[in-house]
Amino acid sequence: MRVLVTGVTGFIGARLARELAAAGHEVHGLALPGDEAPRLAELGGAVALHRGALADRAAVDAALRASRPEAVVHLAWYAAPGKYLQADENVALVGESLALAEAATRAGCKRFVGVGTCFEYDLERGVLSEGSPCRPHTLYAACKLAVYDVLRSYLPARGVSFAWARPFFLYGPGEAAARLVPAVLRPLLTGGVAEVTTGEQIRDFMHVDDAARALLAVLASDATDVVNVGSGIPVRVREVVAAAARACGAEDRVRYGAVPQRPGDPPIVCADATKLRALGFTPRFDLASGLEDAVAYARRELSSASPSGGAMESPRG
Repeated sequence: MRVLVTGVTGFIGARLARELAAAGHEVHGLALPGDEAPRLAELGGAVALHRGALADRAAVDAALRASRPEAVVHLAWYAAPGKYLQADENVALVGESLALAEAATRAGCKRFVGVGTCFEYDLERGVLSEGSPCRPHTLYAACKLAVYDVLRSYLPARGVSFAWARPFFLYGPGEAAARLVPAVLRPLLTGGVAEVTTGEQIRDFMHVDDAARALLAVLASDATDVVNVGSGIPVRVREVVAAAARACGAEDRVRYGAVPQRPGDPPIVCADATKLRALGFTPRFDLASGLEDAVAYARRELSSASPSGGAMESPRG
């Protein structure tokens, strides 16, 4: 199958492209002009790369003409750490995403998988199935939900099979430095102390490589509409931090309760992963092995970093 992946240099996109290529698919990727992300090197010659921003309709059309995709996986979105949740770019991406879907339909695409977020849901519901009500609290989540709402009507009416993946809490090599796992690992691996909340919140964590494999399972199936991409296993944030500390050999250098919990932080956010598992998906990583992989990556990054590398933000577990 010929597949075009937008956001192919991103946290999930590069791994999905690698999984697609390993499965024998012809992989095309859309990346921003000038984007020389390290993940591109990992892909080698496995991906035919096309350059262009989603806002550049001519570049998108050119990529679609060149790739002639049978399927599109749409991952590209504004994701600047600390900015993306309320950024104006989210609003523009609604129109750009819809234009991509329209252009892909005209180009003959028959399968379209969009990637949203678990934050589209009403997080007060705790364990979330695909039928749980939605109530986004950020512009980012509201705009993702707006794209879903349009595409679930637009694409099937035009003969395009449509699925919408909602990832939960992903972690793993290459994630943003201020996120929980890297923010805990950096001080522990450099002789410091990790300061976190009490960590009583319950979340659903999934290794990013498993998330990429889950997206491949969704794409290759006949699943339609929403599919949760999560482990389905509730775990306390404190347990994640403790497991990361064990993997670093630094269990005595974690200060629980040193960081206040965010106001309004929901106590439980976990996926009902029944639909995903029904597609035959099984994760490769459990929490312990996934965190060991994250630690190994962090050690490599620290060993190759300059001594003048900047300090990491305090974790907000």
